[in-house]
Amino acid sequence: MKPQRMLIGPRDSTMLLSLCTFILWAADTTQESLLDSTPSCPREVSIKGGTVSLSDGYHQGSTLIYSCPDGSYPYPVQNRICQSDGSWTPMRSPSGRRVTQALCRDMRCPPQQAFENGFFSPRQNSHAVGSALNFECFDGYQLRGSAQRHCQPNGLWNGTSPVCDDGAGHCPSLAIPPGAHASGGHNHLGDRISFQCLKGLDLVGSSQRVCTPEGEWSGADTSCRAPYSYDRAEDIGAEFGASLTNVLSVVSSGSDHSGLPQGQSLGRKLILSKESFLHVYLLADASHSVTKKNFEIFKQSLKIIIHRIASFEVSIRFAVFSYASQPKMIVDTFDDIAEDPDLVIEEMEEKMKYEDHGNATGTNIQAALRAVYDMMLSHRAADETHWDQTRHAIILLTDGKSNMGGSPKNAVNTIEDFLDVKENRQDYLDIYVFGVGNLDVDWDAMNELASKKAGERHVFKVADPQELKKAFEDVLDPRDLQDLCGMANNSASAMPDQKQPWHVTLQQNTQKERSCRGSLISRTWVLTAAHCFRYFNYTPSWKVILADGIELPIKRRIDHELYNVQAKVDQGIKEFYDYDISLLELDMPVQFAGKTRPICLPCTTGANKALKKPETATCKDHESDLLSFERVPAQFISLDNERMNVQIKTKKSRPTCISEAIQHELYSKVANVSEVVTDRFLCSGKDENGVVEDASCKGESGGSLFVEKRARYVQVGVISWGTFDPCKNKIKDTDTGHTIRETPKLGRKPRDFYISLFRVQDWLRHHLAGSLRFIPQQ
Repeated sequence: MKPQRMLIGPRDSTMLLSLCTFILWAADTTQESLLDSTPSCPREVSIKGGTVSLSDGYHQGSTLIYSCPDGSYPYPVQNRICQSDGSWTPMRSPSGRRVTQALCRDMRCPPQQAFENGFFSPRQNSHAVGSALNFECFDGYQLRGSAQRHCQPNGLWNGTSPVCDDGAGHCPSLAIPPGAHASGGHNHLGDRISFQCLKGLDLVGSSQRVCTPEGEWSGADTSCRAPYSYDRAEDIGAEFGASLTNVLSVVSSGSDHSGLPQGQSLGRKLILSKESFLHVYLLADASHSVTKKNFEIFKQSLKIIIHRIASFEVSIRFAVFSYASQPKMIVDTFDDIAEDPDLVIEEMEEKMKYEDHGNATGTNIQAALRAVYDMMLSHRAADETHWDQTRHAIILLTDGKSNMGGSPKNAVNTIEDFLDVKENRQDYLDIYVFGVGNLDVDWDAMNELASKKAGERHVFKVADPQELKKAFEDVLDPRDLQDLCGMANNSASAMPDQKQPWHVTLQQNTQKERSCRGSLISRTWVLTAAHCFRYFNYTPSWKVILADGIELPIKRRIDHELYNVQAKVDQGIKEFYDYDISLLELDMPVQFAGKTRPICLPCTTGANKALKKPETATCKDHESDLLSFERVPAQFISLDNERMNVQIKTKKSRPTCISEAIQHELYSKVANVSEVVTDRFLCSGKDENGVVEDASCKGESGGSLFVEKRARYVQVGVISWGTFDPCKNKIKDTDTGHTIRETPKLGRKPRDFYISLFRVQDWLRHHLAGSLRFIPQQ
């Protein structure tokens, strides 16, 4: 019998010596001989202010782990190994000086080095736990991010890095994170900004970012991390879950819901395209320093992830490896069981054993990733038909940096080349790396392996294996899946109703034609225009027709209380469409599926996840992101269920756009255009020498004006009125049956106006609070 994991406090050395003597006395002769022949390491080990634990007593290969109370960390090292000569690995300071006594030091957060177009306080070399940083912008600049941040016990600042932005650049201004210096361009198209961390801090994310034509910055957000800092379980659950949801939803929604049992919800099964495939490779570190107990927690964590991912009914195949000096394959993606999560877990229970790696002390991540590459190679050779449509996610759990086998980055490069991961195929590979604290986790080495994608994190460090398990338990929580919105199937084979599954039509029972459009925003609510009901005001005489043809009665209608089309008749304005917006509550909840899904509403948690924004984001942040350009590309849905292209005019372009409203016969005598076009309207229409834009037809009112961001769709407006009807003559194309949209006469400048959802937030929040979760307005 030999001592197992032990906790040693500063005053426990006498008790520990007695305990060890008793255990060795009880052992058999063979064990005594073995122990006597192997040098043991000194028992006089301690850490001031903390405790010590041992993976295998004082025997050769045992790992000594220093632990400290919350808000402090072990200095100068977190762990030591019992060497073959009977000594513990030496402790050295960052400068290389020999240290004889470990101690617990207080956590500190990195200092803010720079803050452009504003000022911050206090300015210090580092910050104690609980201290605050305050930020303000100069006049003419808007603060995005956290105005105040607090140093947390895990060595990280809460909130998000703030930035002062005047909205004049092609891309939003980039925040400079604490502990970093930035150099290079500004925020114009093609500008490059490089980041460098202070000495002693590791850069996590992208070291260089480029302003792209899409108005977004390439790469992942940058942060500078102290070696002792770690992520909280709740933060990992949110950020890893958000990224993993994007992996699972990027292939989008193609299936119908005919096979879905009545009442089954999105929270239990998310149906994705049958044409899409996903391979998930799970790698768990089994090196000696991990210990059997922690390896079992790794296994439990992977089982949780398998069950979570399996709730997405896209075709998913799992592969499982354990690794130390060499990898061991537990499940191959080509195995018959690879698609069945329960059978995969059974195989893990039977074959995934810590003991199979013997007393291997090495951590060979290069070999583990090379085994993944070899598996990919074999799978493609056996099934070339679907390979190019297959996406891949690698989830790597490790207790430390790779210490043998060469650089694992070489294996990552090989995998990326094999999968042809270029700019237009970034979605085909995601590599997540999880380092478990206490041990020799290297931020820089992990960051080198992890994927770097805009708005996402792929590298994390937890304090211990239990925190990892806790984090994974919160990933892809079914309750959070209710917020999945704005997804569409954009594949070449998709039907029109699959490409805009939120689009609905409205029909009054006595009318032959569908006279208005709307958008599905939740299971029970549709958003449309209030003027649709001007001549047929009796709500029960109307029905909502979903994209898949299902007709639903309307339970109640809520027009905006300030909508009054005749409000300015006494001023000579016959029709006034301010606040032209209405909510329709459906008589029964909708079952979401391939042809029926909600669009995202800005300023909701669903949109926040779709936009990959931090949990601290505000409605103002959404508006800045979605309407950041002076001419914002947007779309609406035509009478024939096709996407039509427009550009929303903002900032300096808006006055010119709205000025053309008076060309409409109704408003030809209006002296001031603001009398008919208030601040609640968005405007679109071709500029002088601008790109050609579509104009809306009568009958398309109430439909959504939406913006695409990272293959997700967010509604920003409701179609209200326009100055030109291209479908006025109702001429049909004899071949397609579609309405022929006529062009305006020479000199005519069509304009369309939409109620901005950012300008009716109070009304939306009041009526939808029970169905949607909203984020703060500012």
